[in-house]
Amino acid sequence: MNKKQIEQKWKILKYEIFNKPKFDGLFPPEIIKRRKLLIYAQVHLSNIMDAKYINDERMEAFETEMYELIMSKYDNWYNNEQKITKT
Repeated sequence: MNKKQIEQKWKILKYEIFNKPKFDGLFPPEIIKRRKLLIYAQVHLSNIMDAKYINDERMEAFETEMYELIMSKYDNWYNNEQKITKT
């Protein structure tokens, strides 16, 4: 991932984090689980930046893969939940 791509990923994460769903009272457990994925994504994106700083290609590849995996789970959350409830 290059610097421009990382900046775009941060913009996406910030948008998702600060535009939280509107609920009166406590969030349902499903939303809490989904929003936890955003925290994990932040950690991995930060680790990607660290790996680039120290020029560790293996770490960067691992963290990039983990970031992409977590964001795909986040993006496909409702599809995955429907599959789980059908079985």
